[in-house]
Amino acid sequence: MEGSPHVNDYLVSGDDRWMAVSQFEPTEETRRGLELQRESNLVIDTPIYFTSNDYLKVTYLGSDDTFKKLSEYIEDIDFVTFELLEMGDYDPNESSFSRMLTSRQEEVLETAVELGYYNEPRQASLEDIGGVVGIAPGTVGEHLRKVEERVFSEIVH
Repeated sequence: MEGSPHVNDYLVSGDDRWMAVSQFEPTEETRRGLELQRESNLVIDTPIYFTSNDYLKVTYLGSDDTFKKLSEYIEDIDFVTFELLEMGDYDPNESSFSRMLTSRQEEVLETAVELGYYNEPRQASLEDIGGVVGIAPGTVGEHLRKVEERVFSEIVH
């Protein structure tokens, strides 16, 4: 951020996990987007992700009425493109990763981690995980591949 001409000031906190707060002069589009968020009672869930193709992936929280007003507003603007990726109930106690997984996928993943499947060297097999969870090894592999695809896609995008 130090070398960015767009950042006026910044603060970084932490070593292993860190958080950065930056102060910047917003473009007109950014200013209008922030005003819309403030006026519409939308809540932005952090973190905000920057995707590999220069888009922002933002989770907004709000009521049905708030999203109706938002959709009416964005129909009249042409400087921002919105793509709705998902709608549903929100549990603030869940991490963004766990919200991506089914309860079965989460159970298989937790078991895999507990048994040492992701250790180096690997200390558990798909058969071991399947024996604990009560499903076939092939199904365990399928669940873990889906978990990995969702989590890695979230990180990359």
